[in-house]
Amino acid sequence: MIKILIPQALIENLREFLYNHQNVVFDTYKSNIDEKLVEENWDIVFVFKHDVDIKGKIMVSSENELRLAVEMLEWKERYEKIKVKFDLFYFSPELQGPVIRNFLKQVLKAHKDGEKVILKYESGIFIEDYIRFFENHAPELNVKVSRKKGIEIPPARKRKDDIPYIFDKALSSIYAKHKNIPRHIPEDDEYVLISQYNWPGNTKQIVEVAHKYALTGELNLPVENKRFEEIDLPLYISKTVKQLEKKYIKLALRKSKSRKEAGKLLHMNYKTLSYKIKIYGLDEK
Repeated sequence: MIKILIPQALIENLREFLYNHQNVVFDTYKSNIDEKLVEENWDIVFVFKHDVDIKGKIMVSSENELRLAVEMLEWKERYEKIKVKFDLFYFSPELQGPVIRNFLKQVLKAHKDGEKVILKYESGIFIEDYIRFFENHAPELNVKVSRKKGIEIPPARKRKDDIPYIFDKALSSIYAKHKNIPRHIPEDDEYVLISQYNWPGNTKQIVEVAHKYALTGELNLPVENKRFEEIDLPLYISKTVKQLEKKYIKLALRKSKSRKEAGKLLHMNYKTLSYKIKIYGLDEK
């Protein structure tokens, strides 16, 4: 809301203008302006003298200046609202991906103004992001959250298509904050592993793994996975083996002066090692 303090003498002249702006609240003063100034944190103060300056307030001395000041603050409020929506959608790992975007769209479509909406969520889901989303996109909805009942927010294991988006957003946020660390970008096989994993700790766990990946360049998925539902085991094993092969071939090459020496460390013959180096794109590394 825009808070305005105006002289009592101008109330009739400005009444229509003030009432036409629903986001404006105002009060008047006669000779008690000093008292009024300490009562409220006013955005705009109307004074007749141009030489009056109050720190942190927009000072106006004509009706035209008042109108311009109100319009400016209204545009500023609109900009802040748009920025909040943009920041949520583009900077929150939790809200990344087509599955969750479709979920949010369906919730908005299915519920009317003033209706109570209860969102059910699991541990590890950043529920604050959903609350902020609905506060900014549908403030008319009465949104509540619960761990026991309500519309289920899809957990990570039901958002397989979203996982790469969440992981990427977490990584990009880390790299943006810590510009001095080397940038490690996941490869296709790593994305498959990330997507196939069930993530019992949901987005919080994904962000934690992304932090470790950013620091080491190695994808270390937690072994424990109590909430088992479904997994493409042959594909998961295949990709895991490839990642382990690539990891240890890299380590052997770094530690050795030649492929022959690296092969001895790996108990792998020269021909097989050279083939693996080629398919994993390690020729120049």
